[in-house]
Amino acid sequence: MPTRVNPLRPGESPDPEVNELLEGARNDWWGDSAMFGVIGRNPQLLKRIVPVFQAFFQEGQVEPHIHEMMRIKTGQMNDCTY
Repeated sequence: MPTRVNPLRPGESPDPEVNELLEGARNDWWGDSAMFGVIGRNPQLLKRIVPVFQAFFQEGQVEPHIHEMMRIKTGQMNDCTY
């Protein structure tokens, strides 16, 4: 059985930029920081991937209903509580 990685919450990283990215994901454009909290365990990866997600989702490249379907399916595939 795979080991689950506990996501960082905003404020838990020693890296202020990571905390800022997690806060933005939770309260602004993404509405949830759990996925990015897991990615935040590797700060360099988080700093590189967030702009990609912002380009797709925050800037309207993916329609909101498609975005929500992606989140639901990802949660189902990963057996998470979303």
